[in-house]
Amino acid sequence: MRVILNTGRTIWQGQAIESGKDLKMYVDAAAIIQMNPDMMKQLGISEGDNVKVISEYGDVVVKAVEAKEPLPEGMVYIPMGPWANRVIRPDTDSTATPSFKNIPVEIIPTDEEVPDMPTLMKVYGKVGQI
Repeated sequence: MRVILNTGRTIWQGQAIESGKDLKMYVDAAAIIQMNPDMMKQLGISEGDNVKVISEYGDVVVKAVEAKEPLPEGMVYIPMGPWANRVIRPDTDSTATPSFKNIPVEIIPTDEEVPDMPTLMKVYGKVGQI
């Protein structure tokens, strides 16, 4: 399913990052994709299922969660962090900030595991991607 990805800060992601990026609390807060229930149904997935998010910049596996607030049709949301950074546009256009909004992505259900922070950094890390 092709959709538009937006990223940003959440209260839970902010709290978890202050507690420690190597904690399960941070993975649970940042390694997720928020989706509307109808989109989850179309993909045949349930809350907590893993999905692969693929953009022209990279890919990452995250857990699907039902959005707490309705999202516009065709839009998904991943909290800012290293998981989102795998699929956002890394070019900063000389602003020192990558593009966190309006990223076209493909979402597919997967049996792959969500990588924890050390795995994400070791296996997936690339200069300019994390």
